[in-house]
Amino acid sequence: MTLKLTIIPNIVSSLFCRDPLIRLPSPYGYANFGFKAIASNGQRYKYGDRNLYTVIPRSKPQNVESQQLDYRFELIQSFSIQKAGNAIAECEDIWRYAQGDRQISIALSDGATESSFAKEWAKELVTAFVNLDHGCIPEQNLQSWLQPVQQTWQQWLGKQNLTWFAKRKAGAGAFATFLGLEILPDLSWQALATGDSCLFIVRQQKSCLQFPIQNSDEFNHRPKLIGTYTEVANIRMNQANGVAELGDRFYLTTDAIACWIFKQIEASQDPWVKLGEINSQDEFSQWVNELRDRHEIANDDTTLLCLEIRRES
Repeated sequence: MTLKLTIIPNIVSSLFCRDPLIRLPSPYGYANFGFKAIASNGQRYKYGDRNLYTVIPRSKPQNVESQQLDYRFELIQSFSIQKAGNAIAECEDIWRYAQGDRQISIALSDGATESSFAKEWAKELVTAFVNLDHGCIPEQNLQSWLQPVQQTWQQWLGKQNLTWFAKRKAGAGAFATFLGLEILPDLSWQALATGDSCLFIVRQQKSCLQFPIQNSDEFNHRPKLIGTYTEVANIRMNQANGVAELGDRFYLTTDAIACWIFKQIEASQDPWVKLGEINSQDEFSQWVNELRDRHEIANDDTTLLCLEIRRES
């Protein structure tokens, strides 16, 4: 397997060589924990309890030949657990998922606890991304889609009935990390990220890509964040892209579990075996709490999403 990684300012591009072997892992349980599912125009959306945006039907990609495709996307894991000592309603890890005609978008954001309305801001970021017409994002201005999101947020905030000190804190802005992924019908994919929420692509039980962080030493208490008032031109948006294969798994994680994965890899351990054994929300919660008790993972909101490309049966 060959991995070519080219780095240019603010853009990381990853290309994968195709592997003739195809592995189809056995199915795992699926937990729609704390989220609702609705059907609209033949698409599926999974999302939290409220947002500022109307869900817009996704347009079909251009210049893709109509053909009989033999794969499907399946979200086989979607687990979250709040920081120990907090209520589940206080969890600030938020994700969205939208599936259209042979294409899929998924996004994950971790709100910064120290800022006001961080959870709500994280919701707006991921909702805006999965509703986005990704073909309109200029490669030299990857963060351009954020400006209307900020404007809508500021209009919403202005309508809230807040005390003077709440207004003062909210005026400093809300902040969150961001990770977004889209896979098109030809299995080409693009990912965008700011901060320490991470994407891992696993093929044949081996990690093909880690994005945007490359090792456990890069995690700290001051990750890059997207703010409600941050100048869009000053937001660093990293990009990775490539071509997927049948059997590939895309893991999207917030920082606590991402750091654990890196430490496992660096210790020559295989984290994918353990992650593959987690079949339910209860199993995930028990496992994370055990890691916390052994001080092997940070006590923080923790989210694990796993999207797999499977052969159509």
